[in-house]
Amino acid sequence: MKKKQRRGAIALLTTTAAVATLIACGGGGGGGSAAAGASGDIPAGSTIAAPAPGTGAGATGPAPVLADCELFPQEAVFNTRIDDTSRFPAHANSAAWIASVGTSTPFRADWWRGEDPTQRDAYYGMPVNVVDGSAATTSWNQVQYDFSPSGVSSQVGWPHESDCAVADGAGGHTLTRGCSAVPADQRRFPFPRTNVKNEGGTCHDPNSCGDHHVLVVEQGACRLWEGYATYPIGGQWYTMSSAAWDLKSLALRPSGWTAGDAAGLPITPFLAKAAEADTGEIRHALRVTFRDAVLARSFNWPARHFAGGDTPGGIPFGAVLRLKADFAIPDHWTPQAKAIATAAKRYGLYVSDIGMDFYVQGEPNAAWSEQMFRDVSSIPLSQMEFVDLGAITRDPRFSADSMAARW
Repeated sequence: MKKKQRRGAIALLTTTAAVATLIACGGGGGGGSAAAGASGDIPAGSTIAAPAPGTGAGATGPAPVLADCELFPQEAVFNTRIDDTSRFPAHANSAAWIASVGTSTPFRADWWRGEDPTQRDAYYGMPVNVVDGSAATTSWNQVQYDFSPSGVSSQVGWPHESDCAVADGAGGHTLTRGCSAVPADQRRFPFPRTNVKNEGGTCHDPNSCGDHHVLVVEQGACRLWEGYATYPIGGQWYTMSSAAWDLKSLALRPSGWTAGDAAGLPITPFLAKAAEADTGEIRHALRVTFRDAVLARSFNWPARHFAGGDTPGGIPFGAVLRLKADFAIPDHWTPQAKAIATAAKRYGLYVSDIGMDFYVQGEPNAAWSEQMFRDVSSIPLSQMEFVDLGAITRDPRFSADSMAARW
């Protein structure tokens, strides 16, 4: 299958880099806002739960919960601890991959505290929408994968590797894989009826506004819907790709299929969320990007897809980084920073897309402490290591089509 060259979120990431540099140099005041603990883009009545600590490496409590839905079962690999170095040693290529990026490259929290989508300089990160599928909260809009009718872009997406919703004739919608087999006027996606939140805020030019992800949790049905380069233009929604998951299932996407990210993985479960960090514990893996020049045109489980140019011997999509066991998390760090660093030690960071080096994604939320950004930016890539997941992939119960890491 021919692989795609994805358009990176250069406009958004450049802004992020500028603010991150300011933070690293001590810009901005410390401490959280009066809104600390608020759920930001998550509507009132929804929940983000972080259960009690597990009992050891590989162990876990109940899976993280968003909008009353588990973000995949607890057996999913990104809900599984990988901090037992006897079971999960450093990958044989770890030192070479880290050297290719640069050992002094700092950890960058690729989100900020703004909650007003009209303020692009302060509003970045990936917000999550919650709907319940009903007409009261949800607009099942038609989506087009060919931007040509918009008159502002000639991009053509990948409906053959996309998922869409199709009306079932009884007031509901079924999740259908392979939208190219669905008549164009029947391809739907569940957008919030009002106030759709997307990466990039109110910037809606597909030629300049970046990856423009739209992330939606369908409460009740517990389905996750994610769009890449998803834009409203002239009353019509366009997208390059759309992907959906049953959050109760461990099934991965078909091998070779893209998703909202280039690795074919879900985005929402990997995001840093303020409500979780405020509990002192993030009980799942995070996602990380690197520039195209250090990435290979290959993928490792649990990824399903690759993109970009070919760098022989480069980092494969789906590779996982871990904060080294001997890194001492400073006592003076904020609880949020400690939670992020601990998650990086226990669950790791999965290489998910092309972007800026060592940029980790999260939700925009005023509850984030400015000091947290300064704290985590002091982690250099030299304190990380890529991890060998062979203890999972060589197990006779392992299936490459499943995200299950424990049985």
